[in-house]
Amino acid sequence: MILLWLKRHTTIIITASVCFGFVIYCYGCEPKTASLSNNGRRINRQELQLELDQFIGLAELRMVDLDKQDELRAIILQNALILVQGQPFNPLGILTGVATIYGIMQGSSNVTRTVKNARNKRKIING
Repeated sequence: MILLWLKRHTTIIITASVCFGFVIYCYGCEPKTASLSNNGRRINRQELQLELDQFIGLAELRMVDLDKQDELRAIILQNALILVQGQPFNPLGILTGVATIYGIMQGSSNVTRTVKNARNKRKIING
C-alpha cells in the first residue's frame, strides 16, 4: 500500500524534496567571494567590507605620509630660493627643516611599526 502510494506520487515527492533543498541552500549558505588580501581564502560580505576598510585606512596613512614629504620638499625649496635670491641666511628656517625631517622620520617609523603590528595580530587571529 505504501509502495503504491509512493509510485503514484513520485514526481510530487521529488519536486518537493528539490524545492526544500533549494530553500535550505538559499537561506543556509551565504554567498562568498575571493579575499582581497589572501587569494586562497573565500570571505562573505562583512569580511570583505572589513578588508576594504583596512585597505582604505592604509591608503589614507600613506597619503598623509606623502603630504608630509611634499611639505618638507616645499620648505627646503623655499629656503633654497631665499638663499639664491641673496637674502640673509635664515637659521630658523634651517632648524625648521631639520626638525621637519626628524619628525617625518619618527612618524614614518611609527606608522611602519603600527602597520607591522596590525598585520602580525591579524595573522595570529586568522591562524
